[in-house]
Amino acid sequence: MGRRVARVRGWVDRWWHATWGVGLRPRSVEALSFAAVCVVIATLVRIGLGLISPDSAVFAPYYSATLVAALVGGTEAGILATGLGAIAAFWFFVPQEWSVASFRVEQVVSLILYGTSSAVIIWAAQSYRGLLQRLRAEEATRQLLNLELVHRIKNILSGVQGIVGQALRNQDDLLETVSGRLAALGATNDLLVASEWQSAPLREILAQEFTPYGLARFQLHGDDVVCPYALAVVVAMMIHELTTNAVKYGALSRLHGQVAITWTLTSGRLTIEWVESGGPKPLEPKREGFGTKLLRSGVRQFGGSMDRQFEADGLRCRISLSMPDEPKRKTANVTHQSSRIADETLFSRIKIL
Repeated sequence: MGRRVARVRGWVDRWWHATWGVGLRPRSVEALSFAAVCVVIATLVRIGLGLISPDSAVFAPYYSATLVAALVGGTEAGILATGLGAIAAFWFFVPQEWSVASFRVEQVVSLILYGTSSAVIIWAAQSYRGLLQRLRAEEATRQLLNLELVHRIKNILSGVQGIVGQALRNQDDLLETVSGRLAALGATNDLLVASEWQSAPLREILAQEFTPYGLARFQLHGDDVVCPYALAVVVAMMIHELTTNAVKYGALSRLHGQVAITWTLTSGRLTIEWVESGGPKPLEPKREGFGTKLLRSGVRQFGGSMDRQFEADGLRCRISLSMPDEPKRKTANVTHQSSRIADETLFSRIKIL
């Protein structure tokens, strides 16, 4: 029984999506039948209103029938609903004194107003249908281009990883470092794809990076913050560097070591606190490595600051960044533009590797 109900519910959902969400083909049997059904429903509503108030307006329910029929089935369906509504109103609800032989001015005016209003409703519904169809076509094109963009970036990343693997085949440590950065870049891309290259939630960026090491070893504290596109990439790379350093030399190199990350967004500035505990006593490096240069580069890019303290229980790092304005959504017009943007975007990010 439950399975049968589920099938019926699924059929109703599909029908509703196909009818209201997509619309029926104009001048089709389905569209014209739908218009007739709308008039039947409007007539039943008018009968119910008549039981409550006999003086209810004769044509009132049929305006809605015309609107729904025109939105779903097009102009012809709206015209049919208007005509059938007029016939039903005269047949069922017009008082006896409204006979053809004794039409009065008020009655003629009511009929003219009904026809004029229905024409305006049909015109507005058709305009809306045309706009909705154009938006759907643009949405379909945008999704297609977005899929192509994602596919191209993944291919480029795979190619870069192959080149790096060949160039650094005898340098295992460096190969591991660069491969990890490329993997972090790819994970952030997946988050950005979900938002159509607009933004990525900071909590999800952190979870992507921390999952391989066990989320139980990380304490995340902060409100829901959404990082715009450019900031999301830089933050992901910076978190990757801190995590890699903690795995090799810091708290995550010990069995019971943990990392606490706290972030706040105040007056347009994002502050991230990275605190390690349970690890070996960190030693301040004698020279600035590439990871530190990467951190400082990201900080400078967003007008921020970075403060590192090498305490007895582990590294404490405080990063402050200026939150950029979220970019306005843009839709690509042609395929080669998306490909060019993909190349420029990816290689601009690889420069910091």
